[in-house]
Amino acid sequence: MSSTDNLDALIERILSKGRKEADTLTERAQKAAEREVGQVEEQARKRAEAAEAAWREAMQERRHSREAEVRQAERRSLMNEREQAVNVVFEEALQKLSVVTDPAPRRELLVGLIRQGIRVVGGEAVCVCLNAAELALTRDPTFPKEIDGVTVSIKEEPIDCAGGPVVTDPDGRIVFENTFEARLGRARESLRRQVAHSLQLHVGEGEV
Repeated sequence: MSSTDNLDALIERILSKGRKEADTLTERAQKAAEREVGQVEEQARKRAEAAEAAWREAMQERRHSREAEVRQAERRSLMNEREQAVNVVFEEALQKLSVVTDPAPRRELLVGLIRQGIRVVGGEAVCVCLNAAELALTRDPTFPKEIDGVTVSIKEEPIDCAGGPVVTDPDGRIVFENTFEARLGRARESLRRQVAHSLQLHVGEGEV
């Protein structure tokens, strides 16, 4: 083999080795690039999933918030309806009580209300305050000066109410308001519950 052949063979070996090293470097670079691309894709996927989860959570919170607002609005509406219904019943009852002008039944009603006040106040004597119309009834000589053995003193100064007495002890320390307004006021909460129950039943029937 000539020197030229030897040189060519050496060059070929060097080139072959260089090609192998280049191929190896290229392969490594390609794999590194693929890994980097994979990592970027994985990070992008995770970010997308996180963004979607955050969006879903925000939508869920918004739905819950809207549902809560709707429920609150429904409760407010129901409470307003209840209060309006109670006011209507209250006014109608007060009007019906006020229009009892026939002296006999009005007097009987008044005596019964004073009797209730006497039971609450107690003692051997009570003072009674009335409106102007009922004061006129008590000026009848037949109006009882005693009820259940208790002396009844009628104060001459009228009070502003639809009807019914304010009963006190002689010193005015114990006061029991048994006026129409006071009686309806005491029954108001019970009336609210009854109306609320009725409204709930009505709403339930409407949803069927």
